[in-house]
Amino acid sequence: MRKLKCWPAALAALAVCPVVNAQSVNPGIEVLSNEKAAIAIQGRGQMIGLGEIVPDPVRDNARVFLFVKQARLGFKGRAEGFKFDVQAAFGGENVAGTNTDLGLLDFVADVPLRRMGENTVLKVGQFRVPYSREGLTDRGYMNFAERSIMNMASYQGRDYGLALQTRAGNFVGAAGVFSGGGRDVPQRYLPERLGVPEIAVRLGYDDGVDDEIYRVKGTEFDIQRSKKAAYLNVLYMQDTLIGHSTVLNVRTIDKNLLINSNYNQFIAAGPAGAAGTPTTLQRGRIFFVGGDAVLRHPLGQGSAVELEVEGNYGGYENRYGVLHIAGARAQGAYRQGPYQAGVRYAALMLDPRAGLRTTGFKASPGAGSTMHEITPALTWHIKGHNLKVVADAPVYLNMPIYIERGVGAYVFANQPDQITVLTGAGANTRRTTIVQGRMMFQFMF
Repeated sequence: MRKLKCWPAALAALAVCPVVNAQSVNPGIEVLSNEKAAIAIQGRGQMIGLGEIVPDPVRDNARVFLFVKQARLGFKGRAEGFKFDVQAAFGGENVAGTNTDLGLLDFVADVPLRRMGENTVLKVGQFRVPYSREGLTDRGYMNFAERSIMNMASYQGRDYGLALQTRAGNFVGAAGVFSGGGRDVPQRYLPERLGVPEIAVRLGYDDGVDDEIYRVKGTEFDIQRSKKAAYLNVLYMQDTLIGHSTVLNVRTIDKNLLINSNYNQFIAAGPAGAAGTPTTLQRGRIFFVGGDAVLRHPLGQGSAVELEVEGNYGGYENRYGVLHIAGARAQGAYRQGPYQAGVRYAALMLDPRAGLRTTGFKASPGAGSTMHEITPALTWHIKGHNLKVVADAPVYLNMPIYIERGVGAYVFANQPDQITVLTGAGANTRRTTIVQGRMMFQFMF
């Protein structure tokens, strides 16, 4: 993967800064390169093992799992003066629950807009929504086995639309308009009452931390000088009534908790807490605002420290109710040669009114008080990120578990949608401490 050739002629022709123009932090294996076009193949596989201790009144307290976490393949390149990036997901990470979620992650073109400035590009297609450093961090370049619980509050995932991005010196920005319905949505021409499409803006100062704004690295090798970046993120959308439901309500993947009907009882509601119908569903409004910052500093002799902080706050409202959500994280790491040790703290705060709609607006036992995560991690970069082993040990404090009668306990951090078992007879819930151990093996090309 590190054998990507620089294409000076192509870059000169595009006249676009790499931070703005790059499609992926993974350069892949080049299979074609000439004056007219270039293409490279890229792939990633991740195997993960997880053990945890859960106070389960029905089944074993000690649990062990093994999964193929990621199996991805894609290609990228340039043609006719623009760049493109395509990535697909296979295996269990992308099991389709409906006729959407077919496995396509990215399918995007970067079109240079030279008349608006040499560093200005229009992104068109399906790609990441420009919001949140943790949400934009490429999973292949993380030094934790999974994102933090903060990400459950503010993750925006991928969507289809267009975005304008530019750079002026060390100031970087992107503003995009998206459907709000998530990725891989089939063509359905249904009656609608339009709202406001999803609008996301990410602006900040970056003196060399990120190669690109849409897919960032969680760590960096060969740091020769101190680097820093800070960003402001803003997102807004008014839902659209379409067919028998709404855009946000029928979204099937990459749903944060604020638009998840299992925790937002108003999004699919009708009057007096009844289930919404095509005539009683209401168009809600959603917003997120957040900030993130990163510092990387070399210590000499192959060692360095890396620090990150982030916070996000969001809200949803329609005529039936109002909800808010918040999350924060702070993490630091020390790297010496191929070895890295880090620790992460994260917090997740659900609105006390958040809950599962059963009969009336019923608050969830999993809402109200703050959940905490403390995760130490060790990483061995055998061949950089191309071949590495990540081991971490999350400790979740005040974590809800949902106990299904005769079956056992589900951990909120792992299976948040299992809150639905609380509708069954004899089900219950409580807060507790959950200790996990995870090990992930990764290869990339």
